[in-house]
Amino acid sequence: MHSRQEGLAELGEGGHAPPILSNRARGGSGEAPSGSGLSYDMHPITMGFLDPKAEEAYRQDNYERQIGFTRFCIVAGAVIMAAFGILDYFIVPDILYEAWFIRLGLVCPLLLGIVALSYAPWFNHRHQFWLSFSMATPGLGVVAMIALADAPGSYLYYGGLIAIICFSACLWRLNFMYSLTWALATFTAYEAVALFINPQPENVLINNTAFMLLGIATCSFLTYVHERQMRFAFVDNERLKSERERSEELLEQSETANRAKNDFLAIMSHELRTPLNAIIGFSEIIATQMFGPINNERYADYAGDIRSSGSHLLSIINDILDLSKAEAGKLELDEDALDPVEALNQTMRMFRPRAAELKIKLTFRVRDDIPWLLADPRLFNQVVINLTSNALKFTPEGGQVGVELGLTDAGELELKIEDTGIGVDEDDIERIFEPFVQVENAMSRTQQGTGLGLPLVRKIMALHGGDVSLESRKGSGTNVHVTFPRSRFVDAPSEDGMRWAT
Repeated sequence: MHSRQEGLAELGEGGHAPPILSNRARGGSGEAPSGSGLSYDMHPITMGFLDPKAEEAYRQDNYERQIGFTRFCIVAGAVIMAAFGILDYFIVPDILYEAWFIRLGLVCPLLLGIVALSYAPWFNHRHQFWLSFSMATPGLGVVAMIALADAPGSYLYYGGLIAIICFSACLWRLNFMYSLTWALATFTAYEAVALFINPQPENVLINNTAFMLLGIATCSFLTYVHERQMRFAFVDNERLKSERERSEELLEQSETANRAKNDFLAIMSHELRTPLNAIIGFSEIIATQMFGPINNERYADYAGDIRSSGSHLLSIINDILDLSKAEAGKLELDEDALDPVEALNQTMRMFRPRAAELKIKLTFRVRDDIPWLLADPRLFNQVVINLTSNALKFTPEGGQVGVELGLTDAGELELKIEDTGIGVDEDDIERIFEPFVQVENAMSRTQQGTGLGLPLVRKIMALHGGDVSLESRKGSGTNVHVTFPRSRFVDAPSEDGMRWAT
């Protein structure tokens, strides 16, 4: 990030540098766009950027934006110049043919020639001077008519000069200084003619000069403000462009890092599961004394502990692998028709011994006539296991965990798991759906866990087109709602099985 531009020029040798106008003058930060390497401070009079590269970039950008409109204005000016030849018949009949020659033989061809020149392949923003010459051509043409015409025509055509100056200044969008320079050049030419070539009465000259200066001042001010706003708009656009490029670069880096993380987790998970399966298998053989008794029973207990710890570690690795696949978009559904009631019955049978050991009342209730689902059986069970184990884990002794299956008012399948556990602060509800987030403080945690259960549930439900939501208050328990859309409903097989709930 470049340092802040303070809007002050450094002192040079032998004097002071001119003041500069920074973005701070309009309430901005005064900073150059991040990563641009350019300074966008402006000279307060010429409105030019002090940094030549910034000025070059602005002129090129503005030229490309405005060249079409500029060509249109020049052609329109030629048409108006020719059309006003009708007034010559009434105002300067003494030089009618000379006036028409100036209009139709000189000014209009020059204007149209400038437009044609702008289409040349080599013509670009560095040739704006030739475009700006179109601003002087009509004015100098009218000055020539004033020099030739007799009174009162020579008195009246100053109004045409004001119209030309205003038209050129208000519609000119390429450079403020060109507009001002050519307006002053036209004014100077008129004053020279009115004073020396075709002198005008003093009162007429004073009147015409005053109104012409007023027109120049007004139009120049409008052009100044217009270019100022265009330059500020250019700076804002460059800032947005720079920030967008920076954001895209950071996003690409983030996605690359995320892919690397997911690949690493997937590789490590695969590498760890192979030896873990061997550890679990052999420890189970030892714990069950499959090939004969062990003289010391403590070895069998240790083997059981090894098997339990290995199984716990394997479940964590499986969660990491599934979550990394889901985040990488590689977790795919192996869909099949399943009976949600029977799947939950089996899961409840698995959890009842654990609930009895913790002295927690575990109930399962079916509320409605439940349809079959088209889902991934393994991932469906994973959702139920993760949510039920969380409920048991954070419910104290003597508490209750209720699992309920039913239909919502919208006809979607809803799995609700309600507990009387420790609950979650409302501020933490969204956080716990982020990977590896633990609600309990790391130093005071009373329960094991990696913080992968709920994030994995959300990923799985998203794959099924469903949703998961959580309602909880600290110390008042937690309600988790999982919904499957009606599009997942399928007809049950012809053989009806027994389904029960307790």
